[in-house]
Amino acid sequence: MSNMSNSTKTLGVRFLDAYNAIDKALRIQYNYKTTISFSDLIRHCADLNTVIRSHENDLINFARLRNAIVHSSDNNKVIAEPHLDVVLLMEKIAKLITTPPLVADIIRQRQVTIIDATRSLYDLIKETGKTGHGMIPAYIGNKLVGIVRWRKLIEDLATILDTNDLDSFIRKTSIENYLRMYPQTGHFTIVHKNITIEQALTIFNNNRKIAAILITDNGTAMELPIGFLTNADIIDLVKIIESY
Repeated sequence: MSNMSNSTKTLGVRFLDAYNAIDKALRIQYNYKTTISFSDLIRHCADLNTVIRSHENDLINFARLRNAIVHSSDNNKVIAEPHLDVVLLMEKIAKLITTPPLVADIIRQRQVTIIDATRSLYDLIKETGKTGHGMIPAYIGNKLVGIVRWRKLIEDLATILDTNDLDSFIRKTSIENYLRMYPQTGHFTIVHKNITIEQALTIFNNNRKIAAILITDNGTAMELPIGFLTNADIIDLVKIIESY
């Protein structure tokens, strides 16, 4: 695919390069056959890819434009030139699809806060107050026990307030035992280190119950995390995509 620095190519050729790069990448990534049209490909991928979803209408319109700027009997012969703004947008989308930014690129400098699940709820509350994090992954060794949500913890503690000595409960109950008594499931997922920013956004967008993404080398619960995203990071992820 050509880029802005390649002044030897016309706008029409650059547009077609970007168009073909998007077409090829999406068919390979989502296993669509060449028999499906580009417009239908975009419609299907809009449910699978946040970048495509946000540019769905543009890309469908650009499919019509593509048919207008090439000779019907020779798809490589440009008979009209698209506007520069159109070409730049197509090249940006192609770059996001073919060489997407990785989550690892933005979390490399972040330190993930975790806590030993054998420690008490009292220790967890202190850690939450110190870090300000609303969710903290709890581990025993390299094994993930669960991710404790502060809001859920407060709700659970309120239910035992009338029947138990709250101070004794939070000091004597381990995080591991608390998660057994009050399971917290379905609010996070684990992914491998090569996840892209677009894929992370798609996870959040396609399942509103997901509040956190835990990132490990191989995407398993038997590894310490190398990154941690919450739905509070969505705005920053979108900004990275927009400025990429």
